Amino acid sequence: MIKGTLFLIPTYLSEASSDTILNINKEIVFDLEHFIVESLKTARRNLRAMGYKKNFDTEVSFFEWNKHGSNAIHQWLAPCESGKSVGLLSESGTPCIADPGNLVVREAHKKGIKVVPLVGANSIILALMASGFNGQHFTFHGYLPINSGERIQQIKKLEELAKRTDYTQIFMETPFRNTSLIRDLLATLHPQTMLHISCDLTLPTEETKTMKVADWKHDENHFNKRYCIYAIGE
Repeated sequence: MIKGTLFLIPTYLSEASSDTILNINKEIVFDLEHFIVESLKTARRNLRAMGYKKNFDTEVSFFEWNKHGSNAIHQWLAPCESGKSVGLLSESGTPCIADPGNLVVREAHKKGIKVVPLVGANSIILALMASGFNGQHFTFHGYLPINSGERIQQIKKLEELAKRTDYTQIFMETPFRNTSLIRDLLATLHPQTMLHISCDLTLPTEETKTMKVADWKHDENHFNKRYCIYAIGE
């Protein structure tokens, strides 16, 4: 029996940017009946925004990551083993980048299941593109420590890496901690170090700016509760 395909399906970074979903992706999604998702509520909302019409209660099966955890991955891929294709959705943006979907993809490769990544918005790559920093060599660090003292030490380490290696250092933060992170960045980094912030990417309120730390005019509430990606570079 020919096995089904695991499709890695990008969602949008916000419902207000739903036009970032390609029509060819929608055509693939509309044919699927099995999905691996992080949150059922978010997945249903994203699929409906794409124009998905199937009845969620009678025609579609969801394998929910947050409910079952990674121990059930082999069960989630069972439809592929029987010839049906499965879609893997992230909560936001591109699957497997800054989310645990890579574990599903790894298992699919072990089982000989074809994996097809679809094109879509990724805030990390968009921020790198907009930064003006080195796009040949870069490192993504995810979230910095919550504790301010540990976070400051990590910021110093990233600055040293950027200067010594010329690798762009990229990281992110939850919207409600942007203010405290920016305070630590501006207080810790050298005034001549280059800092980039991309905010609300793909939205009408999008901002992308790269400046020396000394030139940033610090408004504590300017980025508060907004979606930001940060980068330190040369």
